Amino acid sequence: MFAVALESVKLLLTKAAGGELDPQFSIIMDSFSTVMMVLVGVSAIIAAVGLVNLRTIGVVQRKRELGLLRAIGLSNRQVRGMIMLEAVHITVTATAMGLVLGVLYGWVAAQSLLGSVRMPPFFEETAGLVAPAVPWIPVVVIVVATAVLTLVAAATPTRLATRVAPVEALAVD
Repeated sequence: MFAVALESVKLLLTKAAGGELDPQFSIIMDSFSTVMMVLVGVSAIIAAVGLVNLRTIGVVQRKRELGLLRAIGLSNRQVRGMIMLEAVHITVTATAMGLVLGVLYGWVAAQSLLGSVRMPPFFEETAGLVAPAVPWIPVVVIVVATAVLTLVAAATPTRLATRVAPVEALAVD
């Protein structure tokens, strides 16, 4: 969200400045962007811990199901793949929704902040409709980092799922 709003602000200010921003102002904006990306990284790690927790609880609750699947012939690799695929589905859905809502909210923020601001050089006209500007490099970095975090976060639950012995899981309590 902040990245779209910040990029939209930079684009609008660059246009208002005649094509080039002041280097000191660019440094300030880039520093702010870096700080916000670090905060996004911290929140991604927290989300990965949540994913580990979610998948582990799911594996523990589905111990019988996993045992039955193993008893009818699924290999450890297939069970691991199933648990990993579930984690990937959760992550893809969350990432897609986060990107769509982030771009939308970032654009709304930029529009609400800058849409009625009078622009140089004569300060007679307002900015009007501010087009959303998506910074593609941070978006790609976030998507790749999310994919890596998903693989790392799903490792523990998949290991736990393959340790379920079919006979033990199907035993009546």
